[in-house]
Amino acid sequence: MPRTLRILAAALLATVTAGLASTAWTREGAAIDNYSCRNGERFAVEHHTNHIRLRTGAGIFALTSVPASRGDKYTDGQTVFWDNGTDAILERAGLPAANGCMREATRS
Repeated sequence: MPRTLRILAAALLATVTAGLASTAWTREGAAIDNYSCRNGERFAVEHHTNHIRLRTGAGIFALTSVPASRGDKYTDGQTVFWDNGTDAILERAGLPAANGCMREATRS
């Protein structure tokens, strides 16, 4: 395959993938919170009735609600998001936990 054709195919694939990811992300009327952590990590959480959609630099993850001693806790078996009211924790397999994550003020 000629180099120019490969570049065009890769660009098209990237554009389609980005378009699909953006349409899969926000549901109309869903509350979205942005978080900043002490380690500099940032992520967003879209809230639904019994689950959340977590958006990190690595992708979008659907996490279901699980019992917690305090606050709201969600997991998919690999990733855990726990918002205890004052701050949040994000845990992922193979990565250090992101502690001290604070919800950013919403913009009007």
